[in-house]
Amino acid sequence: MAHLSIVGMGYVGLPLALAFDEAGHDVVGLDTDEEKTARFRDGEDPTDEVGSEAVDRSDIRFTTSTGEIEASDYYVITVPTPIDEEGRPDLSFVESAGKTVGESLTDGSTVVLESTVYPGATRERLVPVLEAASGLAVGEDFFVGYSPERIVPGNGDRGLSDIVKIVSGYDDTALERLCALYGDIVDAGLHRAQTMETAEAAKCLENTQRDVNIALMNEFAYGCQQLGLPIDAREVIEAAATKWNFHEYHPGSVGGHCIPVDPNYLIWKFEQHGFESELMRAARTVNGEFASQMVTATLDALTERTRIQDREREAVNTDGGQVADGAGVETALQSMDGTPRLLVLGFAYKANTTDTRSPVLKDAIERLRTAVDVVGVDPHVPNERVRRDFDIPVQTELSASGFDGVLLATPHDRFTSLDLDALSSEMNDPPVLVDVTGTYGDEEAAEHGFIYRGL
Repeated sequence: MAHLSIVGMGYVGLPLALAFDEAGHDVVGLDTDEEKTARFRDGEDPTDEVGSEAVDRSDIRFTTSTGEIEASDYYVITVPTPIDEEGRPDLSFVESAGKTVGESLTDGSTVVLESTVYPGATRERLVPVLEAASGLAVGEDFFVGYSPERIVPGNGDRGLSDIVKIVSGYDDTALERLCALYGDIVDAGLHRAQTMETAEAAKCLENTQRDVNIALMNEFAYGCQQLGLPIDAREVIEAAATKWNFHEYHPGSVGGHCIPVDPNYLIWKFEQHGFESELMRAARTVNGEFASQMVTATLDALTERTRIQDREREAVNTDGGQVADGAGVETALQSMDGTPRLLVLGFAYKANTTDTRSPVLKDAIERLRTAVDVVGVDPHVPNERVRRDFDIPVQTELSASGFDGVLLATPHDRFTSLDLDALSSEMNDPPVLVDVTGTYGDEEAAEHGFIYRGL
């Protein structure tokens, strides 16, 4: 049995702490959030990832006191690694955690970083902090490694033990110590990376590949919309996927703590050494524009609703005449009697999770609020979090009564099996359905009387 301290009790740290606890190790979970830590002590899971029952039955010692982690055999750092407003890596949490751990290090301890960083960051940024805070020498007095997290929030089919774990070390001793440790909790096997830099780059590449492929599908979908032909991008993808070597990705919003962030770590590091990554940057731009596509589709559908209601008041210019074709949707919306009401279904970046880290959706909601009254509902995300993160009113139970449009933003199970007849009958006529998840198609929506827009 080893004495472990996990620094950072979030979506990564908590499952790790539970896994090591269940494997028989002595585990301390350190976090700076007093409220969250108190809920852990009460046997609750505020992340909704592992469940309160698992937290309650564990022997983990949850704490905010750095004194509790002194003289541990292993330290696992699982803190956030965000980007700043310019898209540059922010390693302040890693360095702060490194200082905390360094002050507790003793001879023979091993430190492993799981947070996503750019290639070289563990050696260049974490190790010097550990050495300075501890007065010890890496490779002589203590050991360091890097093992990127591969947690998949909301995926009950693939838990921590079911995903191959990449492990790397500052030296061979660190690598062997970490392989022995992770071997206790990972059934899928370990991949021994040749260097820490290899493991760091692998984590960034995993999500950069997804970012680029999703960007391709988004751009393809945007292009199809401009053709004026009976073509649906998702049906094209379904057809193309019948070929054995086609890699199936779908259009959609890119959110969470990985895909919108990790490519920037590679882009930044490459550019520091004089290499401009045009494809990666283009993918980030395309996926960042998904908010504009959501807003345009929604306002366009609501404008079409106005035109159907009253053709004579399609849009009015300052002289009282009709505006020429091509007038903006904002102009048409301003001609309405009253402000349109829009019900947004879902605020998590991924189905059946509570994680609202979706900059694209936040941007879209903020822009929509300038033109329409927005109300939200989400069966998984706590209402107070929706109010805090999106600054809109929230329903406790889904009711479309009195709404002009519905925007399906997250494909929670609750929203992928809606009774469209019942939904449309509740709404003001003619009802609008904007579906950016690909759950419902044009024909199905039309059968139930909806003005439909999809992406």
